[in-house]
Amino acid sequence: MQIAHTSTSLLIPTYMPEFLPQDSGEKSLWSESAIADPVSERLIGPVRADVLVVGGGYTGLSSALHLAQSGVRVVLLEAKCIGYGGSGRNAGLVNAGMWKNPDHVQRQLGMEIADRFSLALRDSPALVFDLVRQFDMSCKAIQCGTVNIAHKASSLAYLEDRCGQLQAIGAPVTMIDGNTAQTISGSPVYRHGGILDPSAGTIQPLSYARSLARVALQQGAQLYRNSAIENLAHKEDRWIAKTEQGEVSAQQVIIATNAYADSNSQNVRESTIPIFIFQCATPPLPVAIAESIIPQRQGLWDTQTLMTSSRIDDEGRLIMSSAGSLQGFHRSIRENWMRRMRERIYPQTRGVPWANYWTGQVGVTWSKILRIQLLAPGVYAPAGYNGRGI
Repeated sequence: MQIAHTSTSLLIPTYMPEFLPQDSGEKSLWSESAIADPVSERLIGPVRADVLVVGGGYTGLSSALHLAQSGVRVVLLEAKCIGYGGSGRNAGLVNAGMWKNPDHVQRQLGMEIADRFSLALRDSPALVFDLVRQFDMSCKAIQCGTVNIAHKASSLAYLEDRCGQLQAIGAPVTMIDGNTAQTISGSPVYRHGGILDPSAGTIQPLSYARSLARVALQQGAQLYRNSAIENLAHKEDRWIAKTEQGEVSAQQVIIATNAYADSNSQNVRESTIPIFIFQCATPPLPVAIAESIIPQRQGLWDTQTLMTSSRIDDEGRLIMSSAGSLQGFHRSIRENWMRRMRERIYPQTRGVPWANYWTGQVGVTWSKILRIQLLAPGVYAPAGYNGRGI
């Protein structure tokens, strides 16, 4: 992002048109089953705030909620609707930590910062589930654990090393053997072992985003949808953001667009690559089949290079996720690939069609570690959660 410290305007649209998943042809399970969006107004006229938040995903909504709780005047602007981006399009696994192990984080950040960073991420599922309980959020949150599961025997050495590193920072993880892995997964493929994290779980991700919005509103934050920023300029001691029909004056700004950052947001774009992910979901399975797959309802994510995640929702649907887009001709290719993968991992689903399919994006950094950038005095940009953003 090119930040100007004068009255020169800075164009920062709040979404990325060239990468934005197309809604046409998608059938998102989360959109079909989510609670109502509590934000219905667009910004009209001028408002004044201590902090302007740009983006209505997890980062922006969490920022707005916690700042408002502290008595800070917050205005949040979302170009589309709450949870429109990756926050409403992911697999709904609430996981701790990063993809990379703690020793990688330490090499990148140094011991002192890495320890604080890793401990915060270790405790992140507790923050999510505590918020759900505290504010009685309706988002089907289940703290039943997740399993990083081996897809082949040779993956166990990596998992054992990862488990040891996580245990060293106090994470409540344990290795499970092949028999336990097969019992947990209900799959003949996942028969080698894995890492069980009982602090993690699953959630309806779009309902969670909308629940965060509801609580932020209750705490006094002002949230607006369909309010894309046309330019952001620094004038005297404040930042002025203009939309089509309104204007926000704020002392500080949080750019919370992550993988949906505009091409003009050069600093964010250069450090965060948008990567497509997609999900497919079956219709509710027959009870006997649904009960045979992940019977304790953990979320699973495997060790394949092209990672596949699996979960069963409360209606007995099998939801699977991997990297890739469903746009255009990619849709039939990826749907068929995922069906073949599903029938290999869970042969009891052979012949079942996909009922829902949808695409989203995650922000990936070269270090696989998230960044909070100071783009200019008072302008912050958290981004690059690398697919670990709940």
